[in-house]
Amino acid sequence: MALIQLKPSLLTVRRQTVKWIIIHHTAEIYENPASKIDNNNYQMSYVYNSVLELKDADVNYHFVIDKIKGDYIPVVTRPFVYLCDWEDIDPNINNRAIHIAVLGDYDFKIPPARLYEILAYRVVNPLIRLFALNPSRIKLHRDVSSEEYLACPGEFFELDRLIAQVRRFVVK
Repeated sequence: MALIQLKPSLLTVRRQTVKWIIIHHTAEIYENPASKIDNNNYQMSYVYNSVLELKDADVNYHFVIDKIKGDYIPVVTRPFVYLCDWEDIDPNINNRAIHIAVLGDYDFKIPPARLYEILAYRVVNPLIRLFALNPSRIKLHRDVSSEEYLACPGEFFELDRLIAQVRRFVVK
């Protein structure tokens, strides 16, 4: 993978505490078909190539869940201090949100149980503890978007399954 120069000076700094976790899929903004297909290849390079083609400052998520050598791995793509820019999300929510993307297009494929487990255990639960959030603060992009027909993170992605996994891994 080529060295990619990211431009944090172009990113907006967060000024409020985190109150929401919003789940996306990468199919919504990255046109490169390789960033939409869930397979055994490391695919973040395709997402970064799309960022460069779009002339964006950085990946527009705080985390991306990639499939590497047959298992799902969370990749930090933007520090919490920077906001993600989503014009279709109310600023009162967007400016207080952490954005997580699952690599792939879940309008066409059912997310496997392992994806929900890794997303809950490795990313969502630590964020819930760090920011003292309730699982009711986890939202899907389609639920907070002003776009009427948006399906992100895909028709087959189920919030209830994710929340069940989040509750399963709660540290008591």
